[in-house]
Amino acid sequence: MSENYATVNPCSMCMPMGSVMAFKGIEGCMPIFHGSQGCSTYMRLHLAHHYREPVDIASSALSEKGAVYGGAANLKKGLLNVIQGYGPKVVGIATTCLAETIGDDVAQIVREFQQEEPSAREVAIISASTPSYSGSHEEGYNEALKAIVRTLAKRGRPNSRFNLVIGSIVSPAEVRQIKSMLNEWGCGYDYTLLPDISETFDAPLAADYPKIPEGGTPLAEIAEMANSRETLTVGGSVLVGGAGDYLEREFGVHHTRLPLPIGVELTDRFVGTLEEITGLGLPEKYERDRGRLLDAIIDCHKLVAGVRTAVFGDTDMVLGVAKLLCEMGMDPRVLATGSKNAEFIRWGEKMAPGSEVLSGVDFSDIHESVSRNDIDLLIGPFTGRQISKAENIPLLRVGLPNHDRFGASRQMVLGYEGATRLVDGIANFIVEMNERGG
Repeated sequence: MSENYATVNPCSMCMPMGSVMAFKGIEGCMPIFHGSQGCSTYMRLHLAHHYREPVDIASSALSEKGAVYGGAANLKKGLLNVIQGYGPKVVGIATTCLAETIGDDVAQIVREFQQEEPSAREVAIISASTPSYSGSHEEGYNEALKAIVRTLAKRGRPNSRFNLVIGSIVSPAEVRQIKSMLNEWGCGYDYTLLPDISETFDAPLAADYPKIPEGGTPLAEIAEMANSRETLTVGGSVLVGGAGDYLEREFGVHHTRLPLPIGVELTDRFVGTLEEITGLGLPEKYERDRGRLLDAIIDCHKLVAGVRTAVFGDTDMVLGVAKLLCEMGMDPRVLATGSKNAEFIRWGEKMAPGSEVLSGVDFSDIHESVSRNDIDLLIGPFTGRQISKAENIPLLRVGLPNHDRFGASRQMVLGYEGATRLVDGIANFIVEMNERGG
């Protein structure tokens, strides 16, 4: 495929968007964008529509003056307002295109601010370089996770814990599922999960709205990640240079990267790795969940076999869903992501042999591929709805963002149970397609 120098309807979001998902997963954290006001306004709206939760993101509100003379004064004022107004334990700074282009030295600005403001000395301040022209929301998420451990993890006495890094953006329900699985496994307090968005992006209804949602990975646990015996990154098959790689390079913590556990084979790999790390066997409950997944696949095999699909969205999510489709006997002909990543192409060809694998593309490119491959079913975020409408191909909504359906915070495709839900969902979707003559 020839290189395209224009983007029409992107299949990804910007780097600062991804950083919010990482920062919101740590205890008492308030994100702030160093850039124009519009950046944070857009992100708040976009994420609130997806999660159906209020999402606060502060801004340094750079103007024309700041763009010319530098944004140090704006950022310092913004940090002070956040600390005084929200009382955070942590402030996560994500830079935008404007701040990076004018060359602001954010690390130096933060050092000056902490020296000048006594109230800031008890607050951890993390900065991540996330200009949109450097990558997608996935790279922004990855960069923010690395910045979190770079700032907060401290060398100390070795401990017996292991780190579980969620290396790809998943739903709050899926994080709760992973935590429940580890606790039922008997891991108890022997692990640190980063980031933990299980409550911060899907909180119960409360009488009083907290300025910063409860939950997130405790700061004390993040500090100890440098002293753990192992790091396992799930959703780390494609993106490199993240939190786990940093901990291995700087502190010698052994690091293993795995794809998202979607479907039978990939969940088996996740389970097998956990058995090696913990020395504990898989609880019977999950053995039975695995059997139910196999049963669900067999139940619908005749219905779904050979259905031609196109899967698009975040890299690891696309790869995992494509692998499950192959296990179901379906025909994933197109795998596409807006993130530009050569590893995605290699993994895609491995997960779904014979498929057309597209990296760094927009929806105009995906539309052309869908038309060429005579697709029956689209699977991906709601942003593919224009292709669905133009080609009269049904779209099963999976992944981020999802603005026109409810329950995105509670969608589950990970693990045996999540895959069973997805198998049933795909089968019922195809039944409805057939009933409507699709």
